[in-house]
Amino acid sequence: MKPTTALAALASAGLLLTGCQKEEITVYRVPKVPPGAGEAPAATPGLPPGKPAPAAGPAAAASAPRPHAHWDKIPADWREVPATQSRAASFVITGPNKTSAEAAIIAFPGMGGTDLQFVNLWRQQLGLAPLTEDDLPKLVQPAIIAGADGKLFDLTGAPKSGGDPAAERIIVALQKQDGVSWFIKLTGPAALVEKQKPAFLSFLKTLKFHAGADEAEPSATAPASAGPVPSQNAGQPAWTAPANWKQLPPGAMQAAKYTVGEGKAAAEVTAVFLGGMGGGLKANLDRWRGQIGLAPSAANEVDQQAKPFEALGSGARIVEISGTDTKAGAPADMVVLVVPSGAGTWFYKLMGEKSVVAKEKNAFVAFVKSAKP
Repeated sequence: MKPTTALAALASAGLLLTGCQKEEITVYRVPKVPPGAGEAPAATPGLPPGKPAPAAGPAAAASAPRPHAHWDKIPADWREVPATQSRAASFVITGPNKTSAEAAIIAFPGMGGTDLQFVNLWRQQLGLAPLTEDDLPKLVQPAIIAGADGKLFDLTGAPKSGGDPAAERIIVALQKQDGVSWFIKLTGPAALVEKQKPAFLSFLKTLKFHAGADEAEPSATAPASAGPVPSQNAGQPAWTAPANWKQLPPGAMQAAKYTVGEGKAAAEVTAVFLGGMGGGLKANLDRWRGQIGLAPSAANEVDQQAKPFEALGSGARIVEISGTDTKAGAPADMVVLVVPSGAGTWFYKLMGEKSVVAKEKNAFVAFVKSAKP
């Protein structure tokens, strides 16, 4: 792929510094479309030469399983927001005096390019002059990322002119695993980024990267028809869905996906399998709460909000919460059924317009009960 196309991919994923803007919704922390799966729009004329380019072509990237990331918990003051475009995860960080920063996880299968090329891209966005190869060693810092050695790049931009003189700062952690380049970035006002850097470094250590499909991600698109969902791999059950549910192709990490209703009066059902508890019950609860605009739960509230649900077996739980859909800006309800299974856990979620969720709740529970090996 051409260097300018790679630059367009970087920009579309938000890897370049773009400021702290509100995110649009994508339910799970996985790239919805594998980076490089198709040609990017025509590059903007006049872009500097020498930009990093993916080593693999579009066809190879399109056929590769989509990478994704898991983590144990997010730092205090961080709030997960729905990821957009090629991001695997996005977070908003609240600081003092109405300041804010953002963090993001981006995965690029087959991304080529040198450290110097990436650094000079970020420096250009910060209004800084490019570095030479001799300057680079002074900038690279070691970091532990997902339990392995990685690199950290810490750059502060020139002070702004006018009424807001605060400089922007970007910290990017880079690790390459199994042919995937993982970028984890922290961007925002220099003072806030400095305060958040220790939490960011700790967060890097808890990450777990998956270059391809895991137990939760199907190997092929499911047919769009109601009724039992065919197993995609060993150990995945089949479900019997209500006739009024419309089956959709599952997204990355999703084993099944349905929609019910039309327009604004609609809800979505998803089924996801994760190893263990998928990062912990509280971390998942806080993630779900964030998806409908609620603050994280207190540690002593988890058992109250994720109540035992013996109808689905020992250890099963049900979460029922209300808030605002962060995509539509409309009131929404969410029901999540947490069902342990072997060495992992199934997470079933029903989310959408309040009346639809209320109407479909019993059918949702019956759908989960219908699971057959």
